[in-house]
Amino acid sequence: MGDPTESPVPSRPRQTSFYVAFVIAVLPLWSVVPASWLFVIYSLHTGRIWVYGVAGWTLFSLALCEVFFSIYHYQLAKQVAGPSPCGSANPVEMQTAFIRLLKTGLANLPEDGGDEESLRTERPGSPEEQIVQLERHDPRAVDFRNCLRTWFCKVPWSSVKLDNLRRWLYWSMYNAEMPPYEQLCQSRRQPLDESLDLLQKRLGCQAEDGHNPSIRSMCLTIDPVQIWGRPFIFYASVKLVNWSIKAYYKSNFDVRHECHGGLEYLVRVPEGWDQDQLSSPHPLVFIHGLGLGLLQYHLTLSHLFETITDRPILVVLQPHISQDIFHPNFLQPMNRHQLADKLASLLKEFGWAEVDYADDTIEDEDEKQVAKALRGKRKGVTILSHSKYECIPCSEIENLD
Repeated sequence: MGDPTESPVPSRPRQTSFYVAFVIAVLPLWSVVPASWLFVIYSLHTGRIWVYGVAGWTLFSLALCEVFFSIYHYQLAKQVAGPSPCGSANPVEMQTAFIRLLKTGLANLPEDGGDEESLRTERPGSPEEQIVQLERHDPRAVDFRNCLRTWFCKVPWSSVKLDNLRRWLYWSMYNAEMPPYEQLCQSRRQPLDESLDLLQKRLGCQAEDGHNPSIRSMCLTIDPVQIWGRPFIFYASVKLVNWSIKAYYKSNFDVRHECHGGLEYLVRVPEGWDQDQLSSPHPLVFIHGLGLGLLQYHLTLSHLFETITDRPILVVLQPHISQDIFHPNFLQPMNRHQLADKLASLLKEFGWAEVDYADDTIEDEDEKQVAKALRGKRKGVTILSHSKYECIPCSEIENLD
């Protein structure tokens, strides 16, 4: 069997449904803005604007809104087109995260996954392993190379040269384009070399010297941002629907929409619920993911509000990943540390969690903050993950992602 990391990724054939969706949904949506510009220019250039009736004026007004909004959208796009303002991470935190990444999947577990007891650890199959030089055909190295080449657009791994790998690693460490290697200061060259050595051990092979100009690595925070403009009617519709859903929750489920230090949320506390009773069930915290906000999770949330009436439900709102382009913080979201701090503070304010708990085994700062807030002796919450849709007891929470 050949090395899968040297095999090109087969192209996925497009089904009829792709073309149907493209013609019915995608193409009309993308056509709104250019069609609006053409209609406004035509109406003004020919003077037909003065002979339009009610329908014509209505259509012209909508098209003019699209024109003005496209200019506004272009200005927003320019704001995010440059490199990310986030600097490089704290060196200790960065090293911890990198080592954790390399150790993931290192444990050579049997095909059945090992016994149940071995999987009950905090991070089964990785944290206690040592990073040693793997053989090229070691399944752990092959799998890791196959995953890592995603950052190089899935090219055969042998085409990724040492300089390509070094430049990608430099970006992941320092959030910047790497200058010529000879010009690197010692404070950056040494950590880079050490990380590269560990990475190549995990990859099971040494990258060939040189640079391959025909491939490019994905450096998300410094690459040019590709933005396809959506029409005003799309954002306005999403905004209206989400506002209507919030109004529906308020009127039907006694939900409140509040804000805590910039963190917006929906909360419903059932009447008679007593947080001081040991028998009281833990509150449920739902953190949604990337998409359309409440619109995308309406069926899930309405089901939770209808069926879970014995405990509070908290829904954390994140406008920056909900197509809420009209929100004042749409382009200024909280980072993960701020989100963890705000959520911990909110849970403390509600009295749902205690923050006097310390765990010296936790190295990551944001994990430590959440652990302090969620691992009280009697208090705690259950988080419903948006990514896997599974309930996580507060004692097993590792992060908010």
